[in-house]
Amino acid sequence: MPLPIKASEVTTSLRERLEQIQPANGYFTALAKVYDPDETVQDKAPTPYALVRPATDARTGFANRQALRVRQFEVEVVFSKAAAASELDAVHVDVLRAIGIGQDLEERKFPGLIEDEDEASWRWAQKGETTHSITITIGVHYVETYN
Repeated sequence: MPLPIKASEVTTSLRERLEQIQPANGYFTALAKVYDPDETVQDKAPTPYALVRPATDARTGFANRQALRVRQFEVEVVFSKAAAASELDAVHVDVLRAIGIGQDLEERKFPGLIEDEDEASWRWAQKGETTHSITITIGVHYVETYN
């Protein structure tokens, strides 16, 4: 049974949002799978797939037994090297839409999302490599309780 740690809940919620990235749900990309940080991607896994991993986590405030924290996530989406640059650009938009960027309704926004900060970096297949990828970094505010 998972422990009731807020940081883990935030990671799980983000993965669940990303799992919705399918054309049937109005997205451009059909993600084959979304992997947690502790899952191993098998060789020749179907692409595109996403890897969700916490990058940094910092305390920004503290009161009594609770701390306000900011967790940075890296969402790396891996494509076959045959994928066009436009496919990587499309998944960049899809990931941001999935977490609520551009959404009018507050309930569609990912709780705690830092809306004005995100970053993307691309990695192109080099000689002998078989995949391209894009890594999108986002930040989320959350409150952790320390008893």
